[in-house]
Amino acid sequence: MDASLRRALTEALGAGCLLLDGSLLVPDSAGGVAAVLRIAHEHRLHLRISSGSGTGATGSDGVSVLSLAGLTAVSVDAPRGIVRAEAGARLASLRAALAGAGMAVPGLGADPGAEHIGALIARGELPRRSLTGIEAVLPGGEAIMAGAAVLKDVVGYDVTSLLLGSRGRLAAIVAAHLRLVPAGVTVEVAGPAGARSVEELAAVFDPEGLLAEG
Repeated sequence: MDASLRRALTEALGAGCLLLDGSLLVPDSAGGVAAVLRIAHEHRLHLRISSGSGTGATGSDGVSVLSLAGLTAVSVDAPRGIVRAEAGARLASLRAALAGAGMAVPGLGADPGAEHIGALIARGELPRRSLTGIEAVLPGGEAIMAGAAVLKDVVGYDVTSLLLGSRGRLAAIVAAHLRLVPAGVTVEVAGPAGARSVEELAAVFDPEGLLAEG
């Protein structure tokens, strides 16, 4: 990592957020994530996004890791039937918060492969009908909100569906808004989105090819 890039990242995040000689970046806010992606775009820094600590994702391929482990907030709004969970929040923390409110996310399996909310969404391990919105940052550093904090069916460009299962190739998912039902209530939903090719979409979202698959 050259001096100008390190200086820009340090000024944006603080020295404590640059680990492993700058190959691991750990912002503690969505604004920090946006700053990293903006600077990466300006300096053509290739990134791999990790919802966890990111230490296992670093390697010798010249790709730095953007860890979302610092984004861990979970906020349950039981009256509205919505929970907002940041990408680095563990599923165990989400389940504990929901249990305390007597609520559940329909379609969330007992043992999905992902350990964190961001990975759950990026891998497509949640039914689309259980996901009401996504907060994300595009490769150039622009923050977006896809969907809404209420469940509704509308005709339009469904960015939420595009990001579900995109495996970090299109944007950095910083938070998800999930549908809630009372615990013990069975709601039929379609299965998880599953894997799908995102190559054509990546050409639109990330034309510079700076985001590596996570």
